[in-house]
Amino acid sequence: MIFLFKTSNKYFYLLGVGGSCFLGFVFLYFLKKSYNNKNNKFIESDNNNKNNFEKEEKEMSQQLIEIRKKINDYSKLKYPTKQGILFKKSRYLKEWRNRFFVIEEDILYYFDIEKGNNSNKPIGTPLGIFNLLNCSFTLITNEKRSPLVFKIQEENGTNKDYKNCLISCESAEEFNQWFQLLPQIKQTMDRKKDLVIKLQALSRKKLQQKKYQQLKESALTIQRFYHLYEGERKLARFIFNVIKVQSYARCFIDRMRYKKIKEEIMVIQSHFQVIKAKNRLEKEFMRRRIAQELLSTEKSYVYNLKLIIDIFIRPLINFNSIEQRVLSVSEISGVFGNWERLYKINSDLLVLIQCKLDNWSIDQTIGDLFIENTDSLFEYTPYVTNYDHSRKLLAKLTSGNTNFRNFLDAAQRDKRSKYLDISSFLIQPIQRLPRYELLLRDLLKSTSTLHKDHKYLSKGIVKIKEITMYVNDQQKERENLSQVIQIQKELIMDNIKLSFSSATRLIREGEIKVSKKKTWNYMYLFNSQLVIIQKKDDKKLVKEVIQLEQLGIRDDNSSSSNTITNDSGTDLLNNSSNNLLLLSSTISSPDLSSSGTNAINTSSQALPIGTIGNKFKLIISSKTEISLYFDTPEEKNNWFADIAITLNRLETQKKNFEKSINLQTIN
Repeated sequence: MIFLFKTSNKYFYLLGVGGSCFLGFVFLYFLKKSYNNKNNKFIESDNNNKNNFEKEEKEMSQQLIEIRKKINDYSKLKYPTKQGILFKKSRYLKEWRNRFFVIEEDILYYFDIEKGNNSNKPIGTPLGIFNLLNCSFTLITNEKRSPLVFKIQEENGTNKDYKNCLISCESAEEFNQWFQLLPQIKQTMDRKKDLVIKLQALSRKKLQQKKYQQLKESALTIQRFYHLYEGERKLARFIFNVIKVQSYARCFIDRMRYKKIKEEIMVIQSHFQVIKAKNRLEKEFMRRRIAQELLSTEKSYVYNLKLIIDIFIRPLINFNSIEQRVLSVSEISGVFGNWERLYKINSDLLVLIQCKLDNWSIDQTIGDLFIENTDSLFEYTPYVTNYDHSRKLLAKLTSGNTNFRNFLDAAQRDKRSKYLDISSFLIQPIQRLPRYELLLRDLLKSTSTLHKDHKYLSKGIVKIKEITMYVNDQQKERENLSQVIQIQKELIMDNIKLSFSSATRLIREGEIKVSKKKTWNYMYLFNSQLVIIQKKDDKKLVKEVIQLEQLGIRDDNSSSSNTITNDSGTDLLNNSSNNLLLLSSTISSPDLSSSGTNAINTSSQALPIGTIGNKFKLIISSKTEISLYFDTPEEKNNWFADIAITLNRLETQKKNFEKSINLQTIN
């Protein structure tokens, strides 16, 4: 301005100086205003950054709290990639501290270390975490502590320097491992992320292609359907007219066909009724035929019973009365038993069956006869149980008694016997009871379920079966008793034969060893006694006779030893008699080691004698103990179970006897 208005006129000079000052003041005003605006923006930006940092710190703290809830201990980290103790220097404390670092997936955790005793064990919850996907790793060379230092810096979108710390190691090898592993994890996860993005893009592309193809096919389909629809409309009109004509024709045909079908149905119904009546008639014929077979077999059986009495029993008795004795009365009774009583029973039964057949009709019943009049068949028991003795006695008398042999030959030549020997007749009562059951079952099959005899026949079969089972059981008891008597005859103690009146049933027998002796002994378990013998030559020397009332057994196979006794002062099997019933059900079971008693080891593999699994102990009068050893655990288990069940039965019998005595006393 000075140069522009340089003149001798002072007014112009002052005007130039004043204008310059004014312009300077204006320039300074706008300069200050611009500076204040920039400063305000900087302060506002700084405040925003500070607020963002505090917000991120808060979010980080919240994230750490959530992680600490899930991972409250180092052991919660199931699959760590790498772990170890490193030195950490944070940007706030500015000091190095030992921390236990663990990498799991893409997260780096660090824990505090237990202090004292040079312990390297991590304790407590994580002190902090680093998300390796957002971290950068920088090698630090100017650190005073050690040249082996690198920096971990976690970044996010708003704050580039979100979180960082320095990491140091003692050894170069470990330092290299950590420094190389951390970036590799980030790179691996980045590659996985890129791969997932590519796969998603490829999947979307394929999906779009598929949708395009579907749309194209749909458009073609719509076009085809449209053309078909037009054609179907025309066809429908034509078909409607055709159907209308057909309906009129069909109505006429149906009327004619209905009349014809009605006639055919009536014919079929008549045939069906004929067939049904024929089936009923055939069943009734079969039922009558089986009933007649029952009558004819009963007649033949009763005839043979009478024949034995006429040809054999009465002549033999008459010979005794005229002093021409062939057999004694006891021998006759031993061979024929209660034969005459059987004849009386079956004669009465034959009369009842004959009466049923004489008055036979469609509604006739025959099953009630075997319900009400067959209790007398229990008298077959003495004959059946005596049959083996009868057969042996007959063979003995036939070979040793010439007169009896001649008598049998003469009787066999009698025409009434049809030239059959006496054995063919003696076996018939044994076969008769099962024959009744078979005939009744055949009769039941031919009887309608609506017939009232169906219920009677079912009950009659059950009744005959009960009688047969009872007779067979008695026969088995007789055979067992004979075996017991034979064994008792063979037992010797001090050259004196013993007899045990209370021992009526043999339960088990077999070889044992007593107290790890080298020689095998033999043991019998009766229903009331336990007998241990030693076989010497052909003799059976009795070593020990133990009454079961004074006996207890203990199996030391398990940690909790189980004792079973039959003493009145001790409960059975850990003070629970019910467990013996469970034990009895496991005799045939191959797996008893898991039962509640823990008393039986079921391994079938043979173990050395003296092994715990092969032995148990006998306790006599709660004082004396005898250890019994067996060849296999399976054999030991069977013996233990049988003795336990026998003791349980004796205890039950004793209690029942005491109850009956008490009831008699009360009455």
